[in-house]
Amino acid sequence: MTKKMLQGIAAGLLLATSLLAYNYYFTDNLLVIKEVQSEDKMNFTEEDLQAYLKNENLVIVEKSEYDQLLENSITLEIVQKEASSKPEKTTEQVIIKEITFQIEPGMSSGSIALLLEEKGLISDKKLFEETLIKKGVETKMKAGEYSLTSEMSIEEIIEKLT
Repeated sequence: MTKKMLQGIAAGLLLATSLLAYNYYFTDNLLVIKEVQSEDKMNFTEEDLQAYLKNENLVIVEKSEYDQLLENSITLEIVQKEASSKPEKTTEQVIIKEITFQIEPGMSSGSIALLLEEKGLISDKKLFEETLIKKGVETKMKAGEYSLTSEMSIEEIIEKLT
């Protein structure tokens, strides 16, 4: 930056500051909105209120009626929750898939878990790996070709692969 540029910026800041100071101290332009209570605002008729309610599609209810409506609403929500929590008797067809699974020599337990998850034989590879570690067989999986089904549990799959 040159000396002239710095002088120009300084002059601009000085001018802007002086204009803001003048506006702040010598004018009323910074006052936002003064709320003045007028007699027109304070005096309204019941017809005005009814017209406003009708225009806004609103109704007036007494406190006791409101409490009754609120209580009925809560009771309805509880009934709906209970109805939705009750299991409905449905018959689902379970399709069991038999999949041939190949373990190559040198495969890690993580890559085996990933393949099992991709084939749809397990739902969670981390759970599979944790189960392997708990049983202490994460390094004892044998290479080969295995026939596995989608209804087998993780324990059954581990038993078959070790």
